[in-house]
Amino acid sequence: MTTEFVASVQKVQTLADGGIRLTLDLPETAVVQMAELAAYHAHGVAVKVELEAAKTEQDDGGDKGKSSKLKF
Repeated sequence: MTTEFVASVQKVQTLADGGIRLTLDLPETAVVQMAELAAYHAHGVAVKVELEAAKTEQDDGGDKGKSSKLKF
């Protein structure tokens, strides 16, 4: 099963035990995807995450649009 949504990275932090925690902000239209993520969490299911910069309305020169030009 694949769950797809556009999100912004709100926070990236390292934990005391060396782990990493990511906080994502999803739009209010992503309720179904949030429910799917909650079900994974409730059942202790690990997920594979692949990231791709999303094209935004601000890609025509706004500051946030710069994120879509990142190369890794």
